[in-house]
Amino acid sequence: MERSPTPGSCSSTPLRSRASVEASLRLLTSREPLQRIVRALTPAQLFLVGGTVRDAFFDRHETDLDLATDLDTETVRQRCHTCGIHTVDTGIQHGTILAVISGQHVELTTFRTPSTRAQHHSASDITTDLSGRDFTFNAIAYDLANHRILDPFDGITDLSQGIVRAVADSEARLREDPLRILRMVRFGSAQGRTVDAATLAAAQALVSSVGSISIERIKHELDQILMSPFPHLGMRSLLEIGALPYTIPELLPAVGFEQNRFHIHDVFEHTLWVLERTPRDLILRWAAVFHDIGKPHTLSVDGAGNRHFYQHEVVSDEQSRARMRALRFSRDDTESVSLLVRHHMRPLDCGAAGVRRLIRDLGEELPRWRLFKAADAPPTVSPAEFDVVAHGFDRLLEAEAARRATPSYGKLAVSGADILDLGAQPGPLIGRILKELEELVVENPGRNHREELLEEAKKRLVK
Repeated sequence: MERSPTPGSCSSTPLRSRASVEASLRLLTSREPLQRIVRALTPAQLFLVGGTVRDAFFDRHETDLDLATDLDTETVRQRCHTCGIHTVDTGIQHGTILAVISGQHVELTTFRTPSTRAQHHSASDITTDLSGRDFTFNAIAYDLANHRILDPFDGITDLSQGIVRAVADSEARLREDPLRILRMVRFGSAQGRTVDAATLAAAQALVSSVGSISIERIKHELDQILMSPFPHLGMRSLLEIGALPYTIPELLPAVGFEQNRFHIHDVFEHTLWVLERTPRDLILRWAAVFHDIGKPHTLSVDGAGNRHFYQHEVVSDEQSRARMRALRFSRDDTESVSLLVRHHMRPLDCGAAGVRRLIRDLGEELPRWRLFKAADAPPTVSPAEFDVVAHGFDRLLEAEAARRATPSYGKLAVSGADILDLGAQPGPLIGRILKELEELVVENPGRNHREELLEEAKKRLVK
């Protein structure tokens, strides 16, 4: 089912040379506003750390920068303020001050000894600080004073070989912050890397500690996994290390759950198959994760032994909403994912009236729904067969868009006031009649004339 990491994934992309990375980081750190911070904090030890250094080996550069220093946070704050640099105490409990200059964010963190996230014990040198970071390729630093890279834990080699390896003592690193277990998945299989045996064993042994992580941090890491090059492999890793109960427990009943003759995968494998085919869009990828979680709860078997999952999309929607509330999705994202999940079973081969109903029901999410239908196309349907149906849908959609752009396109030709004038009493009946009239017009837009709709309304008042 799964495609293996291909050229362009982290495990196979050639690294830039150490010398070229040092040259590019020297250029990066020579620019304003970073030099304003350097001048403000001098004399001090200053090292560029984190993703900026790691990603420079792939010729990628992050917008926000992280600096490690021997100065304590109060000294950093005072020196920045003296030089007119605005700071924010967002991470001060972790020894971090955020400096903001002309929209540029620079995090300044005091060297720390290896310790838990809740603690911060200062260190005097960068090597000690790097020894407490999560993975070897995140424990590489760039010395701003001497313009050279420091790599005390051979992270560059691991980066070049596509290996995720915890720094020094794997179990100690993961105990210090259990989120690192999820970061291992994100930097590992989700990006085409292999996790070394000791790090993987430590993650499996400590996986229950993921339950102690704040919901916001779990959500952020899951988003990062889903937006990675191989999100389906990331989801499989969450299952294999035992992290699903603490992240997306609704997926567990799907594992090994048989579908029917229209599918060649069980529900979980099908979910991964759809996720692999889904474009790099966070809403679409969450919809892929959730779209079939209702199937294990809606199984029925007819007299011929055929398995059915009637209304599973409704149950999937209900369960996905509950999980999104637990993960504290935004209201807008919840509604977007929910629409895709609830309507994912509606067919592309739906005719002109069906297209109009989809436009009405999906609104701005219709383009995403169309992409999702391609990702969720039954594996028993050939690509050529799917393309024929999809092309027909797209032509109907274009025709409807052209019709909606004409001056004659507008709202329903009658209103609630018109129904009242016919003698209806105020109440829910008026809304029901208007909804039925709207369905008539969706089925045949040519019927949207006042006289005809009033006649239809009269019929419904007589019933």
